[in-house]
Parts: sequence; structure tokens; C-alpha cells
Amino acid sequence: MAALTTTVIGAALLTGCSSDDADADAKEPAASSPAASAIPSAEEESSPAAYTTPDVCEDVKLEADSTISGKLLAACVVAAMEAYGTGTEYVLSSDQSGTTRFRFGDDPAMAGDIDATGGEKTSFVFLGDEEWLRTDGTWVKGDPDGDAGAMLVDSVGKAYRKLADPQVTADVIAASPTWKVESEKAVISLENGKDADAWRIVSVEPFDWNGAKMSEYIVWLEDDATPVGAQGTSTFGGVRDTTVQHFYDLGQPVTIEPPV
Repeated sequence: MAALTTTVIGAALLTGCSSDDADADAKEPAASSPAASAIPSAEEESSPAAYTTPDVCEDVKLEADSTISGKLLAACVVAAMEAYGTGTEYVLSSDQSGTTRFRFGDDPAMAGDIDATGGEKTSFVFLGDEEWLRTDGTWVKGDPDGDAGAMLVDSVGKAYRKLADPQVTADVIAASPTWKVESEKAVISLENGKDADAWRIVSVEPFDWNGAKMSEYIVWLEDDATPVGAQGTSTFGGVRDTTVQHFYDLGQPVTIEPPV
């Protein structure tokens, strides 16, 4: 549970200690293949949902050396994620990694695994207004009126839901007033084995967000404004660390069921 809590906060902030190398995004930390989800799911179709670039993204000029306001970029990222509706997110920090399958919209759900350095692993399912966590092979359902374990699952699950909301990512991006599209695209290797040719959009100046000192923040978007990922650099509570976030299989049907 501690691993999940830490990763939730890290993913939401997209914080961490980035390399001084300007090309660190193209040489991201080596990541093992995402762990197979421990939650049961129905067989999924392979055809992704149709995607059309949201209208709000039409004003985001994805071309070399252009500048974009933080509020506009934030609105575009959120609109693009909502247009796809489903997908998979991979997050890698210095001491843990996690894979989350997600579904937005009227029937939101998330499920996946968090692997911490040292072997600790936590699986989770958030479906409707219910939350489950599994550690040491045992699933625990969240209950605000239950025992200590059930109350903790309920608290962590609701915190994850709030922090994983696309609006939180928008709030972080909007906190930096000006962003710049760099002159060359980056090739990002995704965990599904595919490469994405994406624009590297960076915050022009360091900025603060909820007490975190963001010294660097990078957003990667494809030509049609498809979110590919992000990399954040911050210091929070005297701790500096790197978090890399990738999105892939966007629009692919996602089926998430309660654990049995």
C-alpha cells in the first residue's frame, strides 16, 4: 500500500530528478515490461476507437520553436485523453514502476500493478465507487466504516482517483505560463513495442505546483495532439527524483472487472 501511495503522488505530480542531459527524454531509464495485470478481464477487441483531434487543440501550434500558453496546452491534453477514452499508462521513477489500464467517461475505472524496488508489489482495481488493493496475495476491499485495512484501502483508492483525474495533469501544466516546442521531434519507445514520433514541449521556466519545485517538465505530443507521455523534474520535501510517464494503446477497448 505504501508503494501505491507513493507512486500515485509521483505520477500525479510527474515529479523527479531529471538528467542534466538535454536528450534525457530520448534515453529514458530502462524499463522492464509492464507486469501482467492481476485483475481478471474479458478478452478485448484489437481495434481502437476512432480519434479526432479536439477543437481546442487546433490552436496548439505543434511546429518547431512555437510557444504555447500553459492553459491552452493543459486544455488540449485533457481533451485529447477524453477523446480517446481508454488506454494504458506506464510510470517509472527511481524506486518503482507501475502500469495502469484506465477508462474515462461515464463508467470510469482503473486497474493495474505497482512494483517497488525490493520486490514489493501491489495490485489495484478501482471500479465505480469501489476500490480494491492486493498485497501479499490478498485482496482487500475499501470500506470507510470497515477495519483498519479496509479504511486504508478506501482512503488510498479515493486519493488515487482524485490524483489520476486528467484535470490534475491540466493543473500542473497550467501552472507554467509558457511552453516551447523544441526544434526536433523525439522518438519515444513505448512499452507496447511501438515507437512514437512526438514533439517535445518544455516549460520555459521552472515553476511551483502544490509545494513542489518543478525545475523541468516535458510533454510529448504527436502531430494530431495524441498524448505520448511526460517527464517531470521537481524537489519536494528535500527529495529530488525522476518520473517518466508513457501513454499507449489509447482508444483500445478496456474491460475491468472486480477481483474474485
